[in-house]
Amino acid sequence: MKSLKKYYLIVSFLFIIYLGIFMTIITEDEKVSILENRTLANAPFFTRKSLLSGEYFKGWETYLTDHIYGRDYWIEKYIFLNMSILNKSDINKIVMAKEGNLLPFIPFNTNHDFKFYSEKINTMADNIRDLDKYIREYGGHFLFVGIPEQASYLRSKYPDYYRNNEEYLNNNETTMFEALKENKINYINMTEKYRQDLREDYYFKTDHHYTFRGAYKAYTEIIQNLIDKVRIDNVRLPLTEDEIDFTTLPNPILGSRNRKLAYLYPTDEKIEIGYPIEKISYEKLTNGQLDPDFYQINKDNDGRPTYNVFMGGDHAETVIKTNRKDLPNLLIFGDSFTNAMEPLLYYHFNETRILDLRHYKDKSLYDYIKEHKPDVVLMIRDDLNYGTLEGNGKFD
Repeated sequence: MKSLKKYYLIVSFLFIIYLGIFMTIITEDEKVSILENRTLANAPFFTRKSLLSGEYFKGWETYLTDHIYGRDYWIEKYIFLNMSILNKSDINKIVMAKEGNLLPFIPFNTNHDFKFYSEKINTMADNIRDLDKYIREYGGHFLFVGIPEQASYLRSKYPDYYRNNEEYLNNNETTMFEALKENKINYINMTEKYRQDLREDYYFKTDHHYTFRGAYKAYTEIIQNLIDKVRIDNVRLPLTEDEIDFTTLPNPILGSRNRKLAYLYPTDEKIEIGYPIEKISYEKLTNGQLDPDFYQINKDNDGRPTYNVFMGGDHAETVIKTNRKDLPNLLIFGDSFTNAMEPLLYYHFNETRILDLRHYKDKSLYDYIKEHKPDVVLMIRDDLNYGTLEGNGKFD
């Protein structure tokens, strides 16, 4: 009888294993893991070299791990177990920090090569100097805006026994702005500006971006800089809070940090948006298609929005025309931190063009500027990417 029970147990165990493998094989592969925000592995190609080196079998191991049937279900259960039962303070490379903030886990053995990062940042500053010179030659103006990423701005929220990258972030900030100052580049260091206010509502607790209030603060600094330092006298003053209709979306945000916790971290954090009360007519094109909305509210996931509410997320090219020829033309380029400012910045210009060079491939930034000759070129960069020379850090 005992032998029969062992037999059934072994058969059941093998059945579950082979059923999982069979379901994995017949199920269509997902390209991207939404929970982990990364591309999933492809099935490896067989070559004699990969076979002999062992890479072929490692490739299959990675592929099966990424595509095993029910993977997201088991990830959610793993996160639930660690969060709700084991009460862990870091799960899936996310730290549940002070006051409900979710921040990225920084391994304790992380050793930053400050010389390496400083050299890359100085190279970026030199490239910006050359770009600034090119723009000045035709009579345009350049402005660099450095934005702290959420984990940078909220670094003090890490529990005392976790690393917070303080030295690395300070090195990046100091190196970047000293190099820009030496090259006589017009810049705004928003880390300094935010520090002066000490407002925690400038950043989301569960997403790596700033809030609309944080974007509004950066917007006011940009417009004021163009008036006071660049001396563009036909740009109106920044919109005051009384001139903006602020609206809070009803459902909690699906934040990028919380996504890595399968959205299981409890939050009532909501997204605020805003429209100028005094309307102006405009035409807005996204990647060449008519697209009048500045805010795109996702109706999926029970109506819970993401940061992609702002401008519908990242796009290769956006063009906004207000047909006020007496006003200057603006070019903005940068990553997702530009998105939340765009519904305000366009208000001050005749034509606003926005590029994300990670996606825009039609021509180089230099060629684009040569074609359109914008009066103002605005580069917006988060402080984790000051030394990144690809994407929005690659101009030619």
